Amino acid sequence: MNPSNGDILAMACYPDYNLNTPYTPNSTLAQTYDSLSDEEKNESLYKMWANKSVAETYEPGSTFKIITASVALEENITTPDKPNDFYCKGYEVVADRKIQCWRDYNPHGPQTLTNALENSCNPAFIQLGARIGAPTLYKYYEAFGLFDSTNSTLYGEQKSIFQNLNNVGPVELATMSFGQRLNITPLQMITAIACVANDRSTNETTNCKRNSKYRYWRYNRNSNY
Repeated sequence: MNPSNGDILAMACYPDYNLNTPYTPNSTLAQTYDSLSDEEKNESLYKMWANKSVAETYEPGSTFKIITASVALEENITTPDKPNDFYCKGYEVVADRKIQCWRDYNPHGPQTLTNALENSCNPAFIQLGARIGAPTLYKYYEAFGLFDSTNSTLYGEQKSIFQNLNNVGPVELATMSFGQRLNITPLQMITAIACVANDRSTNETTNCKRNSKYRYWRYNRNSNY
């Protein structure tokens, strides 16, 4: 994606399929296709055809820490290199949950925001999310366009799945801070990151940039069109 204007420069999904024989299962689907019922076969073909970048949502995980960090910086809650701003002891206790860092065997210890991003440290972002608060996070989620589709005009584009703000407790806030308990599309994720890269506070409308010669090849390298 071009962060300056939101143009989609390239998009691909894998496993792919041959557009010339769309009803032939790809190598992945072929492993189970013959054992499926007729209804299941139809459903599996539709799933194979789907553009997963827009038609399926997922928990973005640690890539979403970029969003949490950008909110904190915009709100002047922290700075990139403030010493000892966060502390990782290998886990963070939130309400009745113990949420561990991926490096619980050798905790990161004191960190700046830059360190926390470099280390992809969940406890640091739990601490940061608690400082920001759910209402402010949701205000920025809306500003990033994460509550709506990107209006890319691509077929089958889905909307995100977020909990109602009133239902966000300490545990939900903690996990959202590092990209869990929310679902977005890959296109929404890259669009939000493009806004950070372009230093914009609101989302840009995403357009497909197509070159007529390569238009179909971009989406499926097996096509003869």
